[in-house]
Amino acid sequence: MAATPRERLAALIRDVEKAARQLRADVQKRAQAAPKSMEAASARLRKGAADIAGQVERYMRDVRVGLQGGKKPTAKRAARRKPVRRKARA
Repeated sequence: MAATPRERLAALIRDVEKAARQLRADVQKRAQAAPKSMEAASARLRKGAADIAGQVERYMRDVRVGLQGGKKPTAKRAARRKPVRRKARA
């Protein structure tokens, strides 16, 4: 039985999300196993890969929600920091 285009897209989205999660996990494992002499480089690599994987996951989530006809998820806003008041010098 042939899958509908919507089913094929849903399967593709699941596959991309799974691959992004797996990529993040693999890079983190390898970066943690790196020797101490390459600690700074492995930290940058781990952070970059995690950022990219997170972006892919968010994009795929938006695509999935768009295909389902729902509202786009609202972005989480960071809490605003209160300004630090400094004492006046005498």
